[in-house]
Amino acid sequence: MADDLKSGHWTHAACDICGAQDHELLGERHYVVAGRTRRFAMDFQDMACRECGFVFAGKRPDEAFLMDYYRDAHIGHRGGETHFDAEARAATVASHVPAGGQIVEVGANDGAFTTILRDNGFDAFGFDPNEADEARDVAKGFAGKGETGRPVASADAVVAYYVLEHVIAPREWLAELASYLKPGGILIVEVPNYTTHPEDSLNMEHLLHFTPESLKRLLAVCGFELIDTPPATMGYGQAAVARHTAKPRQLAVEVGALNHALEAYDKAKSAREARAAASRKAVACAIECAHGRETPVFIWGANEYAERAAHLLPEHFDHVEVLDKSDSKLGKSFADLDPAIAHPNDRADVVDAIFLVCSPNWNAQIAAEIAKRPAPALAVIDAVTGEKIA
Repeated sequence: MADDLKSGHWTHAACDICGAQDHELLGERHYVVAGRTRRFAMDFQDMACRECGFVFAGKRPDEAFLMDYYRDAHIGHRGGETHFDAEARAATVASHVPAGGQIVEVGANDGAFTTILRDNGFDAFGFDPNEADEARDVAKGFAGKGETGRPVASADAVVAYYVLEHVIAPREWLAELASYLKPGGILIVEVPNYTTHPEDSLNMEHLLHFTPESLKRLLAVCGFELIDTPPATMGYGQAAVARHTAKPRQLAVEVGALNHALEAYDKAKSAREARAAASRKAVACAIECAHGRETPVFIWGANEYAERAAHLLPEHFDHVEVLDKSDSKLGKSFADLDPAIAHPNDRADVVDAIFLVCSPNWNAQIAAEIAKRPAPALAVIDAVTGEKIA
């Protein structure tokens, strides 16, 4: 990977919902995120609006920087395997979109859900800026850039799962999505829930942090009326179904919104500390289970949990390697480890290995997959909780 670091130009932003400029600084977070070909500096000033309590990045990167980042660094989840509750997602669409209707999926990633929609009889089209191989069946593009190739006002519905929180200018973005819709068309969005899972909302990419109330208020000010809140399809999320009315409204701010924002931010800090402690516990468990430094240790899943473990394990083990099924990650370096990321199937015959599994949602399934491998594992450890699974 090239050693250049791309920083972008970050400028101050007003509250995206009420437009207020009076903000309270909650904290600052700084990350260097490795992409496929370069590194990106992410410098967040987490702000809470003193007028409405909305939490957001008080500085936003320039559009060109963010486009380069998502083209290079935003990669597929699990090599074509669905990482969400596909049945629940499909059921929500079927409840609100007429059979055979036209659907545009914004931020389609590797196209897994677009394919499900097509298989269910919808005229579905997906686009995404991701240029990794996994997304080769999805049109490459950004909302707001006229890259859908579809006529305006033609879609029955637009769906966007875990996209809105990444957007620099959400009002303009929602206006673009509205332009795809027929009159009275449906918007289905899902975002992290800042109230229940602030630590997942406050990650190294997200610019906007929604409570159920602030999401409803943003939709209203952009001319959408909330009509349903179906179950989320990922554990840390919240879903909303809204009808486009083209009649923007400012909804009343809930009592205590700012205090709730501050409390959630403190909760996120505690959760980050707990995650770091879990990583240390997982490493200690690996040391206890090992036969010595020569025991091979595999970290399954190249994500933030893996990165914490990857910085701790080499002090105690001679061979530490990251495994992942995502095509766009394979062969790439990770946390300065050598060798590069490998596919789990390529290490199926390694005996007496220790596995640290790093998915917040799928570790039980990964552990079951490891149990079926021809070479038995010495131990399987949940890197999210620090507990031994098997």
